[in-house]
Amino acid sequence: MDDADGAEWLFDVLIAGSVDAYREFAEEVPEVTLDLDAVQAVFDLKPLTQEIVSALNPEVILGDLGKDIAQIGFPTTG
Repeated sequence: MDDADGAEWLFDVLIAGSVDAYREFAEEVPEVTLDLDAVQAVFDLKPLTQEIVSALNPEVILGDLGKDIAQIGFPTTG
């Protein structure tokens, strides 16, 4: 099947709807290994903590994500 615009590849992860499918997808793009517990916490909409953020990207500080988090309405601690 032709997937010229990449939509099928991109949306497969949404259709699958599982933490494992997302982790597998995310690891293909930047070629990194993701912490399954951190991905599960995001899927479960658990409040973001620095520990979760660092497990996903050690170079990011939770406080620097304030505007983005507020914009999407994701729960945070404190």
